[in-house]
Amino acid sequence: MPTPTASPAVSSTVGLKNMVIAPLTEDTETTLTYGALQLVAGAIEATVTPENADPDVQYADDVEFDVLYPDPNLTFNTKMADIPLAIQEMIFGNQIDDNGVLVRTSTDKPPYFAVGFKSEKSNGKFRYVWLYKVRAKPLTENYATKEGTTINRQTGEVSWTAIKRTRDGRYQAVADEGENGFTAEKGVTFLQSVYEPVFTPSP
Repeated sequence: MPTPTASPAVSSTVGLKNMVIAPLTEDTETTLTYGALQLVAGAIEATVTPENADPDVQYADDVEFDVLYPDPNLTFNTKMADIPLAIQEMIFGNQIDDNGVLVRTSTDKPPYFAVGFKSEKSNGKFRYVWLYKVRAKPLTENYATKEGTTINRQTGEVSWTAIKRTRDGRYQAVADEGENGFTAEKGVTFLQSVYEPVFTPSP
């Protein structure tokens, strides 16, 4: 019996930091551009959940004949220690007036962004993630009264819808430091701009 191929190294993720966003300024079949990166401090938790992963299966001749997969549609939830009003203005399409007050209007339209972050792993290395095209849903806000000396922290939570890019259909990039040729040096620059993949053409 052949010996199985050795398993890749396994190391659980234990952290989350360095969350950044970049506005998607143009995404057409011919043009793709992002704006300047903005650091978003205070990330507590990030969850990526596929919403429509079930394929459409066609049966013929009493067997599974063909399978069609729907376009990717993910929910990306981020729990934050706080979401500054300047960041809310950006991601929700709101407006801060001359007095520094954030004003929400029924016609506000959240723009698309790329979102990147890194997660420390138990081996001391990092997993890096980019979601290429996400749009924020209305903010979930929590407020609660003080209860004597008991401190109840109220954290903000943003739910995003992540979809594929029009330009190339890509929607996510993930890298593990120390695996598949992805070095710590590459990790240093991974979140300094929206990552674009490089593939060597097959001969």
